[in-house]
Amino acid sequence: MALNGTLQNFAGGVMILLFIPFGVGDLIETKGYTGVVKEIQIFVTILLTPENKTVILPNGAVANGEITNYATEGTIRVDITFGIGYGDSIEQAKRILYDLMENHEKILDYPATFVGVVDWGILLSIWP
Repeated sequence: MALNGTLQNFAGGVMILLFIPFGVGDLIETKGYTGVVKEIQIFVTILLTPENKTVILPNGAVANGEITNYATEGTIRVDITFGIGYGDSIEQAKRILYDLMENHEKILDYPATFVGVVDWGILLSIWP
């Protein structure tokens, strides 16, 4: 039984190296984990999560599961929801957020940023 798992992980590693769905340095999501790919070995893939945890995933499971590669297009959109008080001005909150985005060097001019109202909060959608 252990040999079966080892062969599956080896085959998964070959598939990952052959079809290249992600590379070292890519931000991916797979098997319930999100992180930056630190290493692709023949039996395992090693991720570093945003919480600075190292996750070692067997390649058999990775190759047979869904993989979301956030690095494919070169930019990542970030959505942030802010809560504001019932008596606060939505227009003022939107102006403040637009001002912050326009003056931040890591936020792209294109695609355009977006600020909108969602439920009782403000949605900020940016391309850092």
